[in-house]
Amino acid sequence: MVPNITSGSSFYGVIAYNKIKVDDGTAKVLWHPKIAADTSGNVPIEHCVQAFEPYIALNSHVRKPVIHISLNPSPKDILSEEQMTVLAQEFMENFGYGNQPYIVWLHEDIDRKHMHIVSVRIDETGEKIDHNREAIRAQNICREMEVKYGLHPTFGEHGERELSSLQKVDYPKGDVKAQVKHTARTLLECYNCHSLAEYGTLLNLYNVTVYEVRGSVDGKEYHGIMYGALDDNGQQVGTPFKSSKFGKAFGYEALQKKFAASTEKVKRNSLAERTRQEVIKAMQDIGTKEDFARRLKEADIETVYRINPEGRLYGITFIDHTSRTVLNGSRLGKAFSANVFNELFNNPDADRTRLIPPPEQDTPRQEQDTEERLERKEYRQQENQGYQSEPSGSLIDTSALGAIDIFSLLMEDDHTHEYIDPAFRFGRRKKKKRRHKL
Repeated sequence: MVPNITSGSSFYGVIAYNKIKVDDGTAKVLWHPKIAADTSGNVPIEHCVQAFEPYIALNSHVRKPVIHISLNPSPKDILSEEQMTVLAQEFMENFGYGNQPYIVWLHEDIDRKHMHIVSVRIDETGEKIDHNREAIRAQNICREMEVKYGLHPTFGEHGERELSSLQKVDYPKGDVKAQVKHTARTLLECYNCHSLAEYGTLLNLYNVTVYEVRGSVDGKEYHGIMYGALDDNGQQVGTPFKSSKFGKAFGYEALQKKFAASTEKVKRNSLAERTRQEVIKAMQDIGTKEDFARRLKEADIETVYRINPEGRLYGITFIDHTSRTVLNGSRLGKAFSANVFNELFNNPDADRTRLIPPPEQDTPRQEQDTEERLERKEYRQQENQGYQSEPSGSLIDTSALGAIDIFSLLMEDDHTHEYIDPAFRFGRRKKKKRRHKL
């Protein structure tokens, strides 16, 4: 069972959201201790307000007194409403919220049942409930309950989320924000990506796009991350979402930390070696792009081509679903760059003995770094012109937002500060001089 925790300053919005789900028949209230129901058994918003506000009034210093928790069992676990209620109760008790007013909703708006819980971080004495290491504590509680009740683990040996139920984002289906967030989180947790470009290539397979926006406000720089939905032709549909709408884990700084950790993991565990050897095998009798991609598909490796309007290959990415690793070709070495494959696919007289490496051949790190920088440079140039990606034979438009006003989206009043680098937001702090005692 996967826990996700966010906090906020107001409970009205999240309660109203869940009530909408109840009204349209995709959610229901499971449990509501210390919150009264009406005569028909429903829990009106005003009753939640009456239950939470006295606690919040006890401590005005808590900036974000509202806690929102989602609990996501594995799709393999077929649980009754009573069983889901028990899991929610036990989680809240062990998490330190057993005596708090809280409300639990069961959601069935996507292909798996999951729960949303809203409570207040201030106890009846006015003290803030301890939130130190709460993400780790929540995960540990869920692991213990999985063992206790014989549930399927939702995290594997390496902390990877279950992928079995993951499907492409379906824009006409609705609730696009929830679909995009679920997809982005699942892939971020499960796969190793070295960069935003690699992460974006992976997301494209599931009809999700991600990109960075930069700018400055009053001389202060910011980096922002945007997420959006794609249709099956790779065209962006609907309005994109700021990363702050999903949580800090999806923002610029968190992604950079995640990419750095993944890079170290790939290096430490030699995860690229399996991909490299499978690519070498497929290259030995390389033919068309389609045939090459098919051969790698048999080895559980997705091949994504980036091709300009003139038909020239300027980028290639390998997504290894076995090692859960995304690798631009140049990361595997000079022999796996776009230039090499461009020649092999388009030049029947190419010197294949020179271009195709023998199995088990290692590539010097210096050559790899140089080629990778060159490919990254060309990738940026081509993407800025709105050129296309081709995953295993189908085209995906990776152009930017077009007419959508990025600046207005970034400057919405909620969480805009998250896009401003702390070094610019707070300025330089002066170091205090130490006084040395004689």
